[in-house]
Amino acid sequence: MNKKLKLFLFAIGIGAASAPALASCTYYCVVEYKACLKAGEPAADCVAERDACEDAC
Repeated sequence: MNKKLKLFLFAIGIGAASAPALASCTYYCVVEYKACLKAGEPAADCVAERDACEDAC
């Protein structure tokens, strides 16, 4: 198999394997953000926590 084709297929596999994990992490951050807002915390604090959570993903 051509080396470029192998590399391309490998990259697709890595992207497909990591997409669900990243999506679940980001979803968790959004859920925590909404809970923070509902708890009556200042919006700026909630945004900072969400950004820190997404950076950890």
